[in-house]
Amino acid sequence: MASSSSSSFLSVITFLLFAPLCYSRESPSQIPNGTLDLSLLWYGQFTPVQKERVRDFIESLNFDAKEGLDPKVSSWWKVVESYQERYEVKEIYRQKKSNRTIAPRIKVKIVRSYVDDKMNYGKELTIDNGEKLVETAIGNMSKVVPVVILASQVRAHGVGFCSGTCQQYAITVNGSVKGKKQPQPYIMVSNPEVQCPGECAWPFHTADKGPRGMTYQPPSGEIGADALIIQLATGLADLATNSALTEFLFKSESPYRADGNQSSTNYVVDPASKCTRVFGSGAFPGFTGKIRVDPVTGGAFNSHGINHLKFLIPSVWDPKTKSCWTPM
Repeated sequence: MASSSSSSFLSVITFLLFAPLCYSRESPSQIPNGTLDLSLLWYGQFTPVQKERVRDFIESLNFDAKEGLDPKVSSWWKVVESYQERYEVKEIYRQKKSNRTIAPRIKVKIVRSYVDDKMNYGKELTIDNGEKLVETAIGNMSKVVPVVILASQVRAHGVGFCSGTCQQYAITVNGSVKGKKQPQPYIMVSNPEVQCPGECAWPFHTADKGPRGMTYQPPSGEIGADALIIQLATGLADLATNSALTEFLFKSESPYRADGNQSSTNYVVDPASKCTRVFGSGAFPGFTGKIRVDPVTGGAFNSHGINHLKFLIPSVWDPKTKSCWTPM
């Protein structure tokens, strides 16, 4: 059971976010794409497949080349990007002929990758050493979002993992790191294969509650690698669509609907978490929905990335259809 200080910590960080996405307010033809620069900290020991899957997935987010198979991971990321249409930025991205709004792109890239295989801050995750991990991930860089990935050797029950979430995205406690006055966002993901696998590694592991459903083989062959992708994708989508982030970036106005009426019902907080355990159309408790199984490897997937790699990624709430968008 988490301590009262841990509960206070979680209440402070939940649903808060400021992140370093930057856009110009020049004319649409001159507006540079936003960038989401990630600084990865691999805390503990990981397999080569786990590291490769993370790198390949992140690179696949912006993979729009015509060659390759559909559906693509990048199509899923475009739904995430569409959340930016709700604020003033929609006006400068509106196409004159069709009067349609094109959401600005968010380029995601890894700018730093650091490994601490000796786990210098210990194997038990606490509030204090959690902040140290965030600081280590940042290093001496500015305008980055640190992503702390915890190995299977790290115990993380004490700070909220396994209590309805398998990852965290938030700001640091007390709102600062290294004396910075501005809050520092971060993403932290525990190892789903070991840390609550029945909750965090389904459908590659038997569910520990509710309808258990059938389990599938991971597309990479490693449960720890592909379950990690599901949780990392959830954290990235929830981070990039958080309304506090958009309000910080742009001069805010009320969310809008296609018919021009002001409404906030189309947009939700944590759109990937809202669609937990939905991977394809027709999903219901215990059933992933429509997905595919590779006839050669037996791995289950619902999207393609770079180099024809296959991924199983979570659904995300689509504000246009008011439903969970699934690749299949």
